[in-house]
Amino acid sequence: MVKTALLILLVALATLLSGNAGLQHSQRAAIYTNLKAKDSLLGYINYAFDALDENPVLVNKADSVFSNIWRKPTSYDEKLGYYHLLINIGYHLLQSRQVRASASWYEKALLFYEENKADNRLAAEMQPEEYIGKPLGNNYTRIGDFSKAIAIQQQTIASAVKEHKQEMLPGLYANLATTYFYMRDYPQVHSIINLAISSLKNASQAIATLLYNQKTEAYLETGQTDSATYWNRKALSVPPSDNTAWQQAALTNSARILNKHHKYSEALVQLQAAWDIAGASSVTDKAGLSNEIAVNLFKQNQPTLSKAWFEQTLAFFKTDSLIVYPDYHVTTAMFGLALCYEVQQQTDSSSYWGTQAVLNDYFTQQLIDPWLYSKSNIYSNEAQTNDVIALHHQWFETTHNDEFLWKALWMTELSKGRKLMYEQQRSGTWKADATLNNADLSELRNNYLLLAQAVSPEEKEVIKERISRQEYQFSLRGSRFSQSLTVPSFTNFKNQVNESRKTNNVISYHYTDKGLYLIKANSSGLSSFVDSTIRDLQDIGDFTKKYFYSGPQAFGNSPGTYFKTAHALFKKYLPGETGKNGDYIISPSGRLHELPFEALPMDDKGSTYFGVEHAVSYQFSLLQLATPAKTKPAAIHVFSFENEHLGFPALPSTQKEADYLRERFSCTYSSAETTTDSAFYSSLVEHNVIHLASHAVAGDSTQQPFIVLQKKLYLGQLQFNIANCPLIVLSACETGKGASLHNEGIISLGRAFISSGVDGALSTRWEVDDAAAADLTRLFYGELADVSLPAKALQRARAAYLKKNTAIAAQNPWLWAALLYQGKNHPVLLQSKPAEFIQYLIAGAIIALGAVIFFLLKRKK
Repeated sequence: MVKTALLILLVALATLLSGNAGLQHSQRAAIYTNLKAKDSLLGYINYAFDALDENPVLVNKADSVFSNIWRKPTSYDEKLGYYHLLINIGYHLLQSRQVRASASWYEKALLFYEENKADNRLAAEMQPEEYIGKPLGNNYTRIGDFSKAIAIQQQTIASAVKEHKQEMLPGLYANLATTYFYMRDYPQVHSIINLAISSLKNASQAIATLLYNQKTEAYLETGQTDSATYWNRKALSVPPSDNTAWQQAALTNSARILNKHHKYSEALVQLQAAWDIAGASSVTDKAGLSNEIAVNLFKQNQPTLSKAWFEQTLAFFKTDSLIVYPDYHVTTAMFGLALCYEVQQQTDSSSYWGTQAVLNDYFTQQLIDPWLYSKSNIYSNEAQTNDVIALHHQWFETTHNDEFLWKALWMTELSKGRKLMYEQQRSGTWKADATLNNADLSELRNNYLLLAQAVSPEEKEVIKERISRQEYQFSLRGSRFSQSLTVPSFTNFKNQVNESRKTNNVISYHYTDKGLYLIKANSSGLSSFVDSTIRDLQDIGDFTKKYFYSGPQAFGNSPGTYFKTAHALFKKYLPGETGKNGDYIISPSGRLHELPFEALPMDDKGSTYFGVEHAVSYQFSLLQLATPAKTKPAAIHVFSFENEHLGFPALPSTQKEADYLRERFSCTYSSAETTTDSAFYSSLVEHNVIHLASHAVAGDSTQQPFIVLQKKLYLGQLQFNIANCPLIVLSACETGKGASLHNEGIISLGRAFISSGVDGALSTRWEVDDAAAADLTRLFYGELADVSLPAKALQRARAAYLKKNTAIAAQNPWLWAALLYQGKNHPVLLQSKPAEFIQYLIAGAIIALGAVIFFLLKRKK
């Protein structure tokens, strides 16, 4: 009987796993029904495990295997078997270079362990340090999600120490050192490796060689060739073993040292020796080695041979129809091919692979969770990206072929605002997740609050570590790796920019250490401007500090000096834009995010300003133009700060703002100083325009910006909310100010709301005058009711303000140019307040109805 049941089980699983079409659906269903009737779950698990080992390609059907599990494992043996099956799937996916999917299954195993670790006997058999901690941490490092890697690796080391598994420590330390190596924190690498070496004792020779190799590589990266040579000799002196990966790495490092001394031929001999023993190495090691050989051959002026080795790297991976694969070796090979074709003057091929490399880099980095303080390599290939973009500008200047400029624009925008767009993707996922645990969000918000209030550096580090662990656990439950990666469409991007440039001047900036690159797109076509003499943007910092961050005095002391200084910046950063028609969409780069373009006069007399002549909307990346607009009419939820609170004075003008809005539009009203965090978060979910007239403080780059409600609400807390607002108006000081994050722009309160799902934000760059801000805000809403487009309404509000305030002191840009609009310049439709006669009519009808009811009741009596 048992043999018969087992036979049925084997046939059923073979059918389920192989997808054999020889059996009809009804037969398979009958077998599966019989299998479930026997309830032989352990047999199912064990056979699936063995079948996977015998035919690893079946790992691609793992989801179907688990979808057919009819109940949760309950017994000790079922749970242990289930756990090992999860790990086995993760292992085989890693061997086939499906790192993203592999991480997902290891995460499932970790969650299962967490759920069952209270059973001491089971927990001891699960051995999470060996079976989960090591491979999962390495997967995170491969992906570039260093915060997660460090979290799981430190947790694994702590567990090994607690469980007295001393023999594991050298290998675990080596994995942690690898993570810090990719983070380019070389002092930390040396510190960790020293710990590992001191704990070697009975460790294998392979581990010792690994550590020596890591020392070598860290010294090479810091240019300490003599020290690198010393440790490389120690690695090469270890006797050969069956595990050739560490020998291969030692030979590769020897070649790198020789390359440093321009001994390319000798280096190639070492690389060839490494390749000869690479047969049993992982795909990762082989791909890295083939790239090394390709680079060496390129240095020897052999681009044809170099291309062949870069192509060999790509052959290790199964790219899809779009020729992308989420792996940094693939990206490196693509950049290498672009370089080889470029020196062979095969421009089209070079352009293709360069563009593909930047796209693959963008695609791969979507795997990284975008927490506020996470450590990641989202921009790890920045130097190569900059070189490829510069080449496309050169080719355009030489050939006048617009396609080169389109690709330069495409790559420029792919290289910006990645973290923000990944945050927006995460917010979209949260919106669609009905099981989202708000308690977890609240706990993380509270820790960011504690972090903001912490005083000592030691206390801050403790809280940051706690936040890191919590974010990691939250990510596990959020199934980050089960989400689909998206490949942006170049064709869709072109179409959207073409649509935008019909009525707008689109300007994209790209700033590097080689100069400033501008691409302009308008109704006349595309054009390029390159200024290689601009090697820093310090003049922007000096200008904003003097005339805006230090208050209004500098303009008042000498308006003429301001006009000349600001007009010089206009000519430098908006060359050729005098006399243009239409509005502007600007995608800044670097410190250009700090420049108030609106406040730049279009001549040195100050007769007119750029932001008065033109509406300006700012984009963190032009890729955001592709998202659809929300056209549903919206009411306004007003938060007004009318009483002294938390040491902040009342803002008398906010009452006037609130009264004005309530008179004209459909509004709900809340007192800002009595609004709780949870009430504010709830308001963001509604499809309302949010008008926040309160206090806000940005502070310096070491502080979290905050807004003042019943309590201070900090930037870190704001990343844990979901918003459906078409527009948020932050009528408060410094809501557009914050720390500058490379390629991400200013990490401000306004940006935080955009990352949470708000379509557009009106925020302020510096401290504002209460009366002037209130006046501008009222003008803005009046114009918005007429023109619907926020950026256009803001331009018209500025013009109306300056027309009304003609005194030179009132014309100071510090007063009227603080407001900027960021986000999608989509129409925002405001719900008007119902007409008074309708209100009277409704009231009269209610009174009449009451009279009728009263009469009928009296008559009945």
